[in-house]
Amino acid sequence: MWFPVIIVSTCILALQEVTAAALASDPAVLLLQEYVQINTTSNNNLTPAVAFWKKLADAEGLPFNVVELNQGYPIVVIKWAGSNSSISSIMLNSHMDVVPAKQEDGWKFPPFSAHIENGVMYGRGTQDMKSVSIQYYEALRRLKANGVTLLRDVYMTLMPDEELGAEKGMIPFLQSEEFAKLNVGVELDEGTSYDIPSIPLFYQDKVVWQIEVTCHGVAAHGSTFPPNSATATGKCANVINRFLKFRDEEYAKYTKAGITDAGPYTSVNLNRINGGVANNVIPASVSLTFDIRLGTSVNEEEFEARINKWIAKAGDNITLTYINKNHQSPATVISDSNPFWKAFSSAAAKINLPIMPMVPPGSTDARHVRRAGYPAFGFSPMPNTPFLLHSVNERLDIEVFLKGIPIYQSIIESLASIPAADVADNLSSYLIYTAD
Repeated sequence: MWFPVIIVSTCILALQEVTAAALASDPAVLLLQEYVQINTTSNNNLTPAVAFWKKLADAEGLPFNVVELNQGYPIVVIKWAGSNSSISSIMLNSHMDVVPAKQEDGWKFPPFSAHIENGVMYGRGTQDMKSVSIQYYEALRRLKANGVTLLRDVYMTLMPDEELGAEKGMIPFLQSEEFAKLNVGVELDEGTSYDIPSIPLFYQDKVVWQIEVTCHGVAAHGSTFPPNSATATGKCANVINRFLKFRDEEYAKYTKAGITDAGPYTSVNLNRINGGVANNVIPASVSLTFDIRLGTSVNEEEFEARINKWIAKAGDNITLTYINKNHQSPATVISDSNPFWKAFSSAAAKINLPIMPMVPPGSTDARHVRRAGYPAFGFSPMPNTPFLLHSVNERLDIEVFLKGIPIYQSIIESLASIPAADVADNLSSYLIYTAD
């Protein structure tokens, strides 16, 4: 009686192995592997990544352009021409750079190996956001192969420094002649993974403020005993306590907001503490780096005044430096009065794709695009996927990755087929400014 069970179990296992092997050998998966294997950690040389995209553009006979507004920070632009280049285009944006990853931090496989095990690809960038870049390309390639003629031009843009704040990528690009020539109507950018069936659709991003607070005090032998008010560490303790008190207050809002809307709360994290020269020396200065993501209704001037007040009360001789200080991003209209939303949501409905409009806890390059007056959506088709962006063992199920390609085919075709008469000349009419 055991033999049939053993035979059936063995057959099922063999079938699963064959299926996993077939998925792993899919050309799109192989492209993603190749791309993840290019180490594009922020501030690395991006020349190999640029060469990778030139090869793919050449394979499809597509116009390929590199815009380098800051030396060493190339912006890649690939054009898929529509039938009417006189009307506004669709911008499919992603970023080449990824956050650092080290094998010794606990990675199961080398972070730039793109190793596949049990149908899952491990590697930095698998979720954030090299998978989306390849999905864009494959969706457009398949539309072209199927003889689909899009009305609007579609541009793939690949940024060099999203993870660093976009000071040398998206921000100057939006102010450049090269961007103006694209005649953009709407931008798609990255979303995120969530371990739920629905796919988040970002219509607004939060403000990013990153600050460095440096406390200066007496420097002396470690055996001396100056008052806390005179030491750099004592003053920094006061700063930390005040910021963490505010953090607790906002955390209470976070617990009530749920995952669908990060807009109501301001997140604060102390991410770096630097100071000291020796074990027996009281340091002359200690620096604290805070990462702050402002709630969407926060008044920026009032919040800055609060920070200044907290620091003034912490002690004398404390300096404040803004590493990043973005202005509030407007929200993209998510109603049928916005033809881009209508096209996106209609395409999702046709393929029974559950989408969940929301404000994310983090921020993307889309915030700069909206700030410049263009509607934008953040979207990464990774349902039922643990959130592992920036995490050790970042990974993506290759079946989820492959299913995302036809999703983009539907969405891109719908967006790029909106009649010219349906889109207003004033694109900012599709934006809502929720805070000043």
